[in-house]
Amino acid sequence: MNEPPSANPPDLSRLLIQTMERVTEFLEVERSTLFLHDKEQSELWTPVAQGTGEIRIPRGSGIAGHVFETGEVVRLANAYDDPRFNRDIDRKTGFRTRDLFCRPVYDSAGRRLGVIQLINRRHGPLTPRDEALLDALCSQAGVAIENAQLSLRLGKLVVSERALHTKLESNHTELRKAFLQVEESAAAQELLGRRVQKVRLAALVTIVALFVAIGLFAWRSSAGQPSATPTAQALSIIWHTVAVAPIRTGLVLLGIVEPLEIRNVTSPLRGRVAEKNFAYGELVTGGQLLARIDPTDVEVELRNAEAAHIRALAEQQRLERWESGPEVSRARRALLRARLNFEANQRNLREMEQLSELGIIAQSSLESARQQFTLQETEFRSAEEDLANVLATATEERIGIARNDVTNAQLRVADLRDRISRAVLHAPFDGIVILPNARPTAGRPAGSDGFFEIGSTIGQNEILLAVGSLEGISVKTRADEVEIARIGHGQPVRITGDAFPGRTLAGRVDYVSSQAIATGARPYFEIVVRTARLSPEDLAAVRLGMTAKLDITVYESPAALVVPVAAVKRQGRSTHVHRRGPDDRLESIAVRIGATTATTVEILEGLVAGDVIAADARMVP
Repeated sequence: MNEPPSANPPDLSRLLIQTMERVTEFLEVERSTLFLHDKEQSELWTPVAQGTGEIRIPRGSGIAGHVFETGEVVRLANAYDDPRFNRDIDRKTGFRTRDLFCRPVYDSAGRRLGVIQLINRRHGPLTPRDEALLDALCSQAGVAIENAQLSLRLGKLVVSERALHTKLESNHTELRKAFLQVEESAAAQELLGRRVQKVRLAALVTIVALFVAIGLFAWRSSAGQPSATPTAQALSIIWHTVAVAPIRTGLVLLGIVEPLEIRNVTSPLRGRVAEKNFAYGELVTGGQLLARIDPTDVEVELRNAEAAHIRALAEQQRLERWESGPEVSRARRALLRARLNFEANQRNLREMEQLSELGIIAQSSLESARQQFTLQETEFRSAEEDLANVLATATEERIGIARNDVTNAQLRVADLRDRISRAVLHAPFDGIVILPNARPTAGRPAGSDGFFEIGSTIGQNEILLAVGSLEGISVKTRADEVEIARIGHGQPVRITGDAFPGRTLAGRVDYVSSQAIATGARPYFEIVVRTARLSPEDLAAVRLGMTAKLDITVYESPAALVVPVAAVKRQGRSTHVHRRGPDDRLESIAVRIGATTATTVEILEGLVAGDVIAADARMVP
């Protein structure tokens, strides 16, 4: 194995221990040992070694190393007679190895994972039935070990991926901080420029005011009378009456027209495209036959699966009827013959002993009868053990395994039949056939990636085509990190485009990404706008892939107090307007403003409908 012993999951360790205990019990050996391969150390080590702790030996050392290197099965009646046998382990543990059986353990791909050793069988060498049972147990152990290795590798990949994700997040945070610092620096420079401009403007105003004052002083001196208070006309203002009016603010983005819904049509099995009744870009109706996949290869798998199901069912029935089966019947008949021969030899021995006491037969005849009796007694005891072993073959555990095999075979057959039944592909709804987002596929010409024609090979679950719904449209666009704060789900959108002039489609924001997508420039967020059902005329004018302009309504009030932008003045943090007072004199009124458009400002507090305010005539369009 590639992993050290401590890396074995607890479930795998328990499974291996239970498996080796069953091997020791079922095959009637004193000890059994499982050696696994450690590629990093080039050693064989024991996750399970009965009667001792962990054992590590070089890859080619001993009988275990020889079996692992060559893949052959070794049977030794006397282990110490074979020069390949490693006696060091017996010396360390005090155990005496007499006979030994060693065979390799494989994974599902036929690669050797390790070896298994059976030591000191109690009743003669392994029979073919014993070796078949050992093969089954080794197969289960190999699959469990392989799954554990895959699980450990997957765990390492997950940890590595998490570490990479954390590093990427850290880098993104640092880049974001640097971007914010650049933005703050730019804002500070802009603020400084504005302050310089204000100082220049104040100086200019002061100079103009000084010249005006000098002129007024000279005029008053020449006229010899005091000046009057300036009128509204003298200050170049116009009066505006505050009124209730609708106001709307929006955000304009550009996007690409896509279908309202896209449904991928995938192949349920691997095979060749036998029939194709569509063209990419054409209209189809719901339920229309689009393609048929040749199920020949899957039909072969189905026949093999049905044969495997029949074999599994026969094995289950054989085990369930084991006690009345031919194997048990033969073992019982053999036991009956052995008992009859034993009893007959027992009677014969008694008669010979009586004749020997009378001096009728020689002592050698009596000894021959005794030897024959001993032989028949051994055969009788052996027949009893054989019957017990045969009866133990059909345990509840083995019957349960056979039933699971039948269930698995049934599920496999049902899955293949279902895939074959879905080899005929239909359109899921009315729409247009579009080419899915395909990637280059090995073995397919570079110029035809994503396209399938009759005779092309398609893999299971590979996308053959996509059907886009044309009941309405969706428009996908992007918003930066400043714009995204103003966009919310359900906001109304007016959709227009240079490619379909004179038409305005109504839609709503249907999707707002909650996570930014980082690119080489600034990060952006995906936005999707969807319409309701469109008229045939609109659908005929708007085509997939066109560029659309999205005017998203960010704020709208049908009855707001609005004033011209030229009437609102800002001084520091305060905002005020000039309201007309007695004798056309101006009163400064503090106000709280809301939404702002290019020409108007919403007043939330400070004014009421009917108030008359002053606006700079030079700034009113």
